[in-house]
Amino acid sequence: MKIVKVIRDIFPEISLDNFNRQQKITRIYVKKGDTYVLEEQPGVMDWSIDKKREVAQDLMDSKYISYLAIEEARIIGFMSLVKELVSERMILDLIQVDMDFRGQGIGRRLWRKAVEEARLIGAKELYISACPSEETIHFYKAMGAEVTNNPIMAIAEDEPDDLQMVCKIN
Repeated sequence: MKIVKVIRDIFPEISLDNFNRQQKITRIYVKKGDTYVLEEQPGVMDWSIDKKREVAQDLMDSKYISYLAIEEARIIGFMSLVKELVSERMILDLIQVDMDFRGQGIGRRLWRKAVEEARLIGAKELYISACPSEETIHFYKAMGAEVTNNPIMAIAEDEPDDLQMVCKIN
């Protein structure tokens, strides 16, 4: 498995058509007063083919720094960062690992690449608007992120159910 930077001229919008984004959810974090609690809310999250193509186009957009995890010419994960800092924060736009490849350290490797890029640009924090699923939040916490009391309001308002998190960059 290798991690490579997206090369816009050779990354067609159909590149994610076979990516298995599916995520089974059992519990999610819900804000109750000043704290978050886990509530049962089973379901499955997935992307339509149109959403996959929209994400592929975003990965190619020059306002992002994007990386792919590739195994034998198959995209098994990806991550993108917004290039422009917001108050010394670099926004992690998304990080995804194909359902068939989760639990193998791919997300961790993509995370390390995000931290490396944030350091190069001079960011003090990585900012994440995270899906409230238990698994997603546990991943970000394992990477050192914490829920912030100082969210980027435009993002928080756009994604009111997400947990707004930050990870300090050393």
